[in-house]
Amino acid sequence: MIRLPRPAPVLVALLLATPAPAHAQVLIGYLFGEKLASPTFNMGFEVGINFGTVNGMGTAHRANKTVFGLFADWRFSEHFHLGSALLPFAGRGADELAPVLTGDAAIDNQISQSTMNRTMHLIEVPVILKWAPKRETGFRVGVGPSIGFITGANDRYQTSTASGSAFILERDIGPELPAIDFGLSAEVEYRLPILSIAARYTHGLTDVRSANQSGAVHTRTLTGTGRIYLGKKKAGK
Repeated sequence: MIRLPRPAPVLVALLLATPAPAHAQVLIGYLFGEKLASPTFNMGFEVGINFGTVNGMGTAHRANKTVFGLFADWRFSEHFHLGSALLPFAGRGADELAPVLTGDAAIDNQISQSTMNRTMHLIEVPVILKWAPKRETGFRVGVGPSIGFITGANDRYQTSTASGSAFILERDIGPELPAIDFGLSAEVEYRLPILSIAARYTHGLTDVRSANQSGAVHTRTLTGTGRIYLGKKKAGK
């Protein structure tokens, strides 16, 4: 009989708290993290927040979106490492934007004086080449590309009726946006023996304007994350 290790309580709680699509990632990471670990490679969970805004839509407030997924780290030399992640929950966007008119007079009359929140749902895959003064712990700095696969997007207008009753109008703009939001990322990380914390800035290069927008729109995202290693082996073990 094959016996699997008993999950730690924190991982059980994580499984119960995460949405169903994330369960597979959690199980893969937990069951195979130790098996895939080597003196030069590890993987684990990445959990954090995207502080997003957009350039090209006037004044905007940052939108805070959850980041969750798996990361991997390959130390192929003493001072240079390659890090990547698969983040199926990596929202972007901005809050309190000037409304984008739809072209429908009945709707535009209601939203013209409102504010708008834009949300983009992405699967993000950053690939970062890092320089590390020390191989195992300490600070790292790196740069690299980030590919964001846009899986959906919406504009949410906060407005009111003629009588003053507040309501929210939401418009699906996913089909109007490109499939990929490509960007360049710069990252600073501090690594401890079993976990690390990192800040990553991603400068979007893809024009992600929706229909009826005349100027280019680009995402700007600051990500703060914590990374928990599931498997870590020192040289000689």
